[in-house]
Amino acid sequence: MSLTEGQIFAGYTIRRLLGAGGMGSVYLADHPRLPRQDAVKVLAATLTADPEYAPRFRREADLVSTLSHPNILGVYDRGEVDGQLWISMVYVAGTDAARLLRDHYPNGMPAHVALPIIAGVASALDYAHQRGLLHRDIKPANILLESDTSRIYLADFGIARPMDDSTKLTATNMAVGTVAYAAPEQLRGDPMDGRTDQYALACTAFHLLTGTTPYADSNPAVVITKHVTAPAPSLGERRPELRGLDPVLARAMAKSKEGRYPTCGEFAHALQYQLAAPMPEPRSHPTLPATPPPPPPPTQPPAEQEPEPGSKGISKSLVAVLSVLALVLVAGAVFAGVRLSSRDGKPAATPAAPTAQVASGSGFTGLYRADFGPGTDLEGNPVPGAAATTGTYDVRSGCGSNGCIATASYVGDSGIVLVSDMTFDQIAGAWVAVATASVQCPDVPTEVWVVYTLTPQPDGTLTGETTRSTANNCGSGKRTVTFTRTGENARSTLPDPATLPPRTTSPASGLHGRYHESTVYAAGGFAPGAPDLQVRTHCLRTGDRCISTFHAMDGVVTLVFADGKWVRDEEGTVPCAMGGTTHTKITAEYPLPGDGQDPIPVLSGKGQNVSTGGECKGGDFTDKFVRTGD
Repeated sequence: MSLTEGQIFAGYTIRRLLGAGGMGSVYLADHPRLPRQDAVKVLAATLTADPEYAPRFRREADLVSTLSHPNILGVYDRGEVDGQLWISMVYVAGTDAARLLRDHYPNGMPAHVALPIIAGVASALDYAHQRGLLHRDIKPANILLESDTSRIYLADFGIARPMDDSTKLTATNMAVGTVAYAAPEQLRGDPMDGRTDQYALACTAFHLLTGTTPYADSNPAVVITKHVTAPAPSLGERRPELRGLDPVLARAMAKSKEGRYPTCGEFAHALQYQLAAPMPEPRSHPTLPATPPPPPPPTQPPAEQEPEPGSKGISKSLVAVLSVLALVLVAGAVFAGVRLSSRDGKPAATPAAPTAQVASGSGFTGLYRADFGPGTDLEGNPVPGAAATTGTYDVRSGCGSNGCIATASYVGDSGIVLVSDMTFDQIAGAWVAVATASVQCPDVPTEVWVVYTLTPQPDGTLTGETTRSTANNCGSGKRTVTFTRTGENARSTLPDPATLPPRTTSPASGLHGRYHESTVYAAGGFAPGAPDLQVRTHCLRTGDRCISTFHAMDGVVTLVFADGKWVRDEEGTVPCAMGGTTHTKITAEYPLPGDGQDPIPVLSGKGQNVSTGGECKGGDFTDKFVRTGD
């Protein structure tokens, strides 16, 4: 069915044809009631005529309309007119990856242009897969790129299907899994899952980086045979500088689903991680600005150890770029050379037998042995040298009109405690303490935030974890911890909880869950494709200051809240991806949204990256965190 300019279809006024393909035609159209333009896709007659496809299309279009992710093209409505199925979507004023490749990079995109696109699509796919939905038609033409903000959208989710849909490959759904990118199990009609989309994403990555599909041939039968039987083609043969990516693509294009990465995000991360060769100075192009090479993260603090007095040992740097424009690091859980709580006296003696007492309300009182597990980063990856250890705390608790509060003082020297005295509040059944201290990390003064979260257990112990993060993003990590009561209070000088004011809830505590970061530089450059970050916000009990720590597999972004805004402030001499080192200072501010929502759906800010003394460059940027889930 062909529509003409000015024609009314499903109430929409057609303006022009945007594109056409095997699934149907897409038109730019005026909304019948709202002052906006939508993209209206009219599905091909062969799909409309399929008695099995039409009801499934209606059901799944309704499901897709509930998806909310910054890299998924939104679906507004769907329907049928004169036996013709249609679906309306967000209109993106820009281009698609296939056209960008054809018009500007016929021999393949630079890695710094292609990899953020792949990472953005991977994030969208993982989000959909977690909700049981497959896309089944990943290809460059379905990746839309917004020209003014450099946003990436995965389109055609309106024709996606659930993972448990066992429909076999037919002439009707052949287009749903375009042969050039289709996984072996999809071509065979075998059961599929999220790794089926991952295979297609890997084929798309190969296409973007080389300008050709993996098994290019004019005969579809030959292409299908190679997908099912032939090994993954070598990217290095076409782009020698990208030879390091061959093992990553080979795994994502494994013939068996079990041989691939568990998630699309892990595949995208592996591509970024394996890109060992320095990136060339990016070039701008008419449609999308290229990404400036980022300054890598600062030197990793050493693993937990007992340093010589006055020493400040620095370990070898661990460089891992989380996103193209974010200054992040994989850091140890502790800070060598920092001992705020060391005492001249010896640790308190441990009685022979623990006394079981459920630590609920005023029951969290007495002398407690704290057993700290080995140090890890915030993702739970072990930190070398950060061995398990123990300490001793004296605790006094009470409940009143100010809530249930416990005061605690550290009386045993394990060498890892940064704050001697803490105040716990009982929040939703757990005891939570947040404190700060001044440290040197790695060689500049900064503030460290220490958080304890303990949950009472039936046997009288309290279990949980302790985390710590520096305000300058120098280091962060965590340990498991178990408090076991060993006797009565060792001191009578612990502050009386009844005299303390109640805890104040901060509006910043609404920043929690999973967020997708997108950064745009004023001089050109974008970083929309980092894996989603998990964020936790911890506030001082006065409620006036908080720390929000965003983290993912390879890094951390730290924001400190005060006076109605979050502040990012990082500085240090770091390795440069283009060789040598550079001195980098990143500052940014993120105002608290005024609508008071919890959780906060979007956090936006502006900042500046000043990099000197090396090839890496910075500039002014805008930064946005969009919530994608819990």
